[in-house]
Amino acid sequence: MAEIVGGAGVPHSPHFPGIVQRQEPLAAELTRLYGEVAGLLRHLKPDVLILFTCDHYNNFFTQSVPIFSIGVAGSASGPSDYPDLPRCDAVVDAPLARRIQEHVVRAGFDVGMSQEFELDHPVTVPLQFLTPGTSVPIVPVFIGGLMPPIPAAARCYSLGAAIRQAVERSPEPRRVAAVASGSFSLDIGGPMISEDSHTGIPDPGWVERVLARLGSAEISELVAEATEDQLAGAGNAAGELLTWIAMLGMFDPRPPAFLEPQRQFGHAYGAWLVGEGGT
Repeated sequence: MAEIVGGAGVPHSPHFPGIVQRQEPLAAELTRLYGEVAGLLRHLKPDVLILFTCDHYNNFFTQSVPIFSIGVAGSASGPSDYPDLPRCDAVVDAPLARRIQEHVVRAGFDVGMSQEFELDHPVTVPLQFLTPGTSVPIVPVFIGGLMPPIPAAARCYSLGAAIRQAVERSPEPRRVAAVASGSFSLDIGGPMISEDSHTGIPDPGWVERVLARLGSAEISELVAEATEDQLAGAGNAAGELLTWIAMLGMFDPRPPAFLEPQRQFGHAYGAWLVGEGGT
């Protein structure tokens, strides 16, 4: 039987790989933070990663904008949006992906089935840092958290729980970890950017609130507070928090094994251990 062994949440700035490669001042901090999460994932020894992401208008922008969709192709490559980033050729666990998609639809979620897609930087950057030199299969779960109307946080949390049920009913003996990719407060090229950048962190107080809730395992409180108005006030990319909320729906609430923010960017790095390796 398949089992959920843990979860992780990380940011995905397309600038981070270059900063590390060029050994700029932030490189050591990025290497340490991603390394902490990567180390915990290696400890969990997952056979597959359920990767929650918000497509950045690359796969769905002109054709359709699904609220939820699951990638079921046998493989996918990227990045589709930043050609200077390292290439990523990912194996998709298509049988598990199709089983999950079928289960969640029957559970009442209108989740699309993406049979042809590319990976953009919200997927390739985390994979580059968390699974370097490996080919751990993924199941990409796309959440429409960037273009209003966005799904309710409670709905995303319930989707994570439904995916958990599908995984645990899978007969194959897989070790499954969930990974969320996104920020808590971030505005890109919008009205809430900073004076010296094309980005901004409009709501540092919300970042602190999210961190406090995560650290205390107050997930139901976080879900209740992550309203559409709250996320809109935290920036046009703050809906990426919904990927974290969906990831957290895949296991029982618990304090993280690791949680550390980068407040200047409005995001954090976190990892949760479940089952025999849990806290």
